[in-house]
Amino acid sequence: MTGGGHACVVGYGSVGRLHAEVLTRMGLKVSVLDPDPSRPPGPSVSWWRSMRQVPDVRDVDVWVVCTPTHTHLPVVASVLAQDAAARIVVEKPACRAAETTAFTELLATLPAARVVVMNQYREASVLSSMARLVAREAPGEPIRALRVVFAKDRRPDVARGRFVDRDHGVFGYEWLHMLAALGHFLPASGYDAYLHGPVAPGSLRVAHDPDLVLAAAHERTTVRGVAVELFSTVAGEGAEAALPRPAWTRDYPTAIGERQRLVRVETASAHFTAELEPLGGPAHEQVRRDVHRITVRTSAGDRRLEVVDPLIKNAWTGMLASLSGVTCPPPDLRTLRRIASLIGTVWPWAADPALVGAERTGRPSGLAVEPVFSPRQESA
Repeated sequence: MTGGGHACVVGYGSVGRLHAEVLTRMGLKVSVLDPDPSRPPGPSVSWWRSMRQVPDVRDVDVWVVCTPTHTHLPVVASVLAQDAAARIVVEKPACRAAETTAFTELLATLPAARVVVMNQYREASVLSSMARLVAREAPGEPIRALRVVFAKDRRPDVARGRFVDRDHGVFGYEWLHMLAALGHFLPASGYDAYLHGPVAPGSLRVAHDPDLVLAAAHERTTVRGVAVELFSTVAGEGAEAALPRPAWTRDYPTAIGERQRLVRVETASAHFTAELEPLGGPAHEQVRRDVHRITVRTSAGDRRLEVVDPLIKNAWTGMLASLSGVTCPPPDLRTLRRIASLIGTVWPWAADPALVGAERTGRPSGLAVEPVFSPRQESA
């Protein structure tokens, strides 16, 4: 599809613009569908305000849904109503937590449709490289622990009017990526058991924020003998007194915007840590794109190597190949269902119940809910 295909980006916010730029560099013709009159069309871009303005939906090779999460399912349904064989890429999360069954049922009624969900960490070569490194440097040693941390201060984004995920909170920003990273190192059966398993009492702590909904989450559990630790925050260090980053992350610098994306594998004799872009460090080192760092820590000391992996471009290469292939499997929504299970234990204190269409009451056992200072409180 590259070099002559036609992509229509639905929703031209920051994520839509990013995908449009990547697809243009890959040689696709890019059009935009966005009803917002405040967003001017870019140069040499066909701009449509509604589906009715699209001259021929069959002329579009791939639709790219970059609208807010709560509109994903209606947008996908709208595209498929016009072209039952459409090829669609949906930004993560694929849909609201309560819509996974409806999403699956919609696609089941349209067997000619092809839909994939964006997740650049699912096939990340930097993580595949680290998995091979673990096997080579610690042969025969079982993995004892897997730790994943994705952090960013998104409060400046909120102040600029960026979308707040009120369906998933912090889980909707990075947790899908974190679960994809986890899948590189857990055996398939163990990974599936974790995604389908219950949330163990006391295994999850969250921090609530009035503006960011769920601002941080920390899960500690055991999967087939492997200690699994997942942590994510969108509130920044100023609010981390309530739910601080795990202590081991202090060995690795944060990048601009308090970003920190770490994947750690521990065996009996070694620790392997991937620092995913953007890398932390001095300001002049933070502009290198697509560069990741792996640190191997053994009794002999630390050894570091860098891996170049353009995550989004490579993800697009894989997605376009899947959409154009002989077969295209339906979207794997197991990770979204896992997130729904996590949200189900904390939602009464995380958002307006009207947003999810049902009232939930009662405090689940084993849950620790921490307060977090909101941007408004901090500026007061």
